[in-house]
Amino acid sequence: MYRESGIPGLGTVWAVAPEPESRASVIRADGCADIVLRDDELLIAGPSTRWLLARGGDGTDTVGLRFPPGRAGAALGVDPQQLRDRLVPAREFLPRPLRNRGEAALRGLLTASADSTVERAARLSGDADPARRRERFRAAALEVPRTLDLALDLADLDWTREARAAAARGEPADRLARRLGYSERQLRRRMLQAFGYGYAALRRVLRAERARRLILAGSSPATAAQLAGYADQPHLTREFRRMIGASPAQLAAGGSPLEGAGSGA
Repeated sequence: MYRESGIPGLGTVWAVAPEPESRASVIRADGCADIVLRDDELLIAGPSTRWLLARGGDGTDTVGLRFPPGRAGAALGVDPQQLRDRLVPAREFLPRPLRNRGEAALRGLLTASADSTVERAARLSGDADPARRRERFRAAALEVPRTLDLALDLADLDWTREARAAAARGEPADRLARRLGYSERQLRRRMLQAFGYGYAALRRVLRAERARRLILAGSSPATAAQLAGYADQPHLTREFRRMIGASPAQLAAGGSPLEGAGSGA
């Protein structure tokens, strides 16, 4: 079971239960980066520009904090280019005080996401109260910013929000650069420093996500390709195989393991 809760100004916390057979899941590209607690180890899932395989925890939930595209580098003090499309131990990149705070924040989520003995019995008997569990998870999510205590200057990151909005509209890079007062070379340098990848990659990720949502809402692959801005359906299929890890037809049929914890596990 997957659940998440948004934290204004920071990102999204999430938890996912282990797979019954510990099999790997396909995690689609979303351009985001996460800090993850899995099997008592703190990990960093770098900004994703392609799908990857990830396993769940061995018997316990995996929990994480997902940063929007362009925010993790500033929040964690890391170079996102070094982490792109990688899952690495946090000890290799984060100082010990930040690792300790990250572990404490995510352990609170892990406790909130786990069944108590009473809840497990209620769930097995069909008498569980999912609303109570969701509320407990939301309450734990609100404690994450205080525990992490990140020195994050959101005003300095306003341009990243504008870049995400422009990419979602399919706006060309030169137009965005002019509006922000940058040259195209400056925009690319700033994108790499903040996002870990260029503006074209952000557009591709967000376009694939739009098409994915259209297909899940009932659009045919051909219609989704047109509405999302692909040249044609074969173009959509090629991009899906890179970004989503399945074809549009597989997604439409509901036969692919695509729904999951964003970047993270």
